[in-house]
Amino acid sequence: MTTSGGGGGGRYMAYSPSPSAPHSPHLSGLRSASSALVEQEKYLSELLAERHKLSPFMPVLPHTYRLLNQEILRVTTLLGNASVLGQSGLEHASPLASGGIFSNGGADSNGWASRFQSEMSGLLQPSSAQNWLSSQGSSSVLVVKRAMRVDIPIDKYPNYNFVGRLLGPRGNSLKRVEASTKCRVLIRGRGSIKDPAREEMMRGKPGYEHLNEPLHILVEAELPVEIVDARLMQAREILEDLLKPVDESQDFYKKQQLRELAMLNGTLREEGSPMSGSVSPFHNSLGMKRAKTRG
Repeated sequence: MTTSGGGGGGRYMAYSPSPSAPHSPHLSGLRSASSALVEQEKYLSELLAERHKLSPFMPVLPHTYRLLNQEILRVTTLLGNASVLGQSGLEHASPLASGGIFSNGGADSNGWASRFQSEMSGLLQPSSAQNWLSSQGSSSVLVVKRAMRVDIPIDKYPNYNFVGRLLGPRGNSLKRVEASTKCRVLIRGRGSIKDPAREEMMRGKPGYEHLNEPLHILVEAELPVEIVDARLMQAREILEDLLKPVDESQDFYKKQQLRELAMLNGTLREEGSPMSGSVSPFHNSLGMKRAKTRG
């Protein structure tokens, strides 16, 4: 038995077949799956880079931007389920690969808000790291922990409610970012605690050193080395989109958040229908925990 390096820095266990044993197709299936996974990660990185370049033209190319976002979510979904297929050597596509979960996704000028319902489909899925570890065994996967910082332009827009926009109703918006990227997202720095008096009391205490820094976001990921960078890049792209101030009359993302809040409070009235909070795609039966702004 030997340990060999796989694509993207991963490792797999290779067993030397006995002279009398026929060559097993399972190992070749693993290698093929590993190669396909690396290609998908490369493709996702290219999509994210293209979206970054396209951002300035979003107002004049809204459909292109929407389709690009949908493709990014589709590939991300595939990557989140690819490990199980790869380990089994199956050639069958994931049920989520058909793109059916995007069939009801509408378009809006903020991109991510239009796919809230699609993102909810993945909230109860196990994390990518858990998929890899459970399917391949903890000894065969290199899991790394990485973090990055995203600055919040509070100095440029001192009156803009960035924290509220990031958190959303009961913290659900931030939880969706975490669910779709498999990253942990924390709001840190001055102004990250809702109660100013409590923030002042905690300042300088162990674990709260960040309160002496400007308001920012800390993104952490503990994932297989093959996918961790792509997940962090995806989280950064989403957060940077959310940190772009939008005129209130055209802020569809905020309107969606207000609608969700009304659903959660049971006060939403659809035109021509009674109170409809119970049919919300964000119903609290999903058991999402309230997002925290501090570690």
